[in-house]
Amino acid sequence: MASEFEGACTVVTGGGSGIGLSLAKALAARGARVAIADIDGARALAAAEEIGHGARGYLCDVSDRQSLAALAADVEAHLGGASFVFANAGVCIHGSPLHETDPAEFDWLFDVNVRGTFNTIHAFAPQVLAQAAGGRPARFVLTGSENSVGLPFQGVMTAYTATKHAIMALADGLRRDLEGSGVGVSIVCPGPVNTGLWDSRRSRPDRFGGNAPLAGEEAHASAGFFANFVHPDETARLCLEGMANDEFIIITEPYIRGFAEKRHAEVQAALALADERVGSRT
Repeated sequence: MASEFEGACTVVTGGGSGIGLSLAKALAARGARVAIADIDGARALAAAEEIGHGARGYLCDVSDRQSLAALAADVEAHLGGASFVFANAGVCIHGSPLHETDPAEFDWLFDVNVRGTFNTIHAFAPQVLAQAAGGRPARFVLTGSENSVGLPFQGVMTAYTATKHAIMALADGLRRDLEGSGVGVSIVCPGPVNTGLWDSRRSRPDRFGGNAPLAGEEAHASAGFFANFVHPDETARLCLEGMANDEFIIITEPYIRGFAEKRHAEVQAALALADERVGSRT
């Protein structure tokens, strides 16, 4: 995989921290020219400076289509056409049953996680397709979640789960739509990772309620809880390993099998009932 990344222009949204930052570091170490996009421009610039190797940082709000269009133009001008695009930016809220979720936060989750992924694909598709047409490796990588393949046994985050189910649909449809183009598609589905996702509201735009970072005991408890999870460097490693094997779904935790297979069993049971019902009508 290192030979495919060598000299390739790669874009990572949400690249200023967490999984995105770990991906950016791993890509740069493999010789890629990395564009780090983040809603926190200072964080993106700091990440690029930390990484070096010609990495560049950009302010970008993935929920804003014009912001993505500007990013795509800047990346092409500064680094050349993008070959690998990691649609990684995402936000999360915890502890809200669906019927108690604030509609403004529901909109925010879908605008960032789902619309933001679409905006990223739409903005960079011409560049990625051009790279593939020129015979160079090219791929979209979408950051899903364990929530993409089923309903985790623990935690109440139904709106977030819905967005990650949608990411799976986008990835599967994009794979079909790009078939024969030379552009690969992967969706990485990690379990919980030690990132700042617990404090997503710290960078929330004004139109969705503004910045509202956690503070005090709540922040301390949340940070401590997430500290028990997998380091994002490990998630990035597994993601790149899955890409090297041309995997579509890249799952990072074997325990995900438990609730994924529960969903599979329900689908199989429903199909068996459909066979009976259709049979009874013929």
